[in-house]
Amino acid sequence: MSYDKLFYKDLMMLNADFSTSQQMFEFVSNELVARDFVEQSFKASIINREKNFPTGLATEYLQIAIPHTDVVHVKKPFIYVIKLEKSLPFLQMATTDKWIDVNTVFILGIKNPSKQVGLLSTIMDKFREKIFIDNFSAISNQDQMIDFLQKQFRSEE
Repeated sequence: MSYDKLFYKDLMMLNADFSTSQQMFEFVSNELVARDFVEQSFKASIINREKNFPTGLATEYLQIAIPHTDVVHVKKPFIYVIKLEKSLPFLQMATTDKWIDVNTVFILGIKNPSKQVGLLSTIMDKFREKIFIDNFSAISNQDQMIDFLQKQFRSEE
């Protein structure tokens, strides 16, 4: 499955500075609503889902979070990429009490629920690869980042 079309140059922040994950979710949700990618309900839904089903992932090389919510809140599929200037605490996936300091966030907006598991798996696999992390971490330019991510998530089908 090819996921390269889910990345948009104007849906990424490569030097973001937020005080809390709540502030980040509010900012991103407002931007996504304004660009007609999500319903108004997206903000409350993603904040609530993150509280109940944490998405922090500690990999060998980088701590990431992959927040997502139900497809009914999404109008157009996307992946919103955020590289944080200062890490934010997220609960680790499948825990209720283990916090990790996340410095990269991929917010997923999926329309087809059957593709969500495959996309999550692909993202997790990429963030376990040292060469991917090294290249991803070195990029601070949106044009280079969109090219890199689209190549990395393009299927060879």
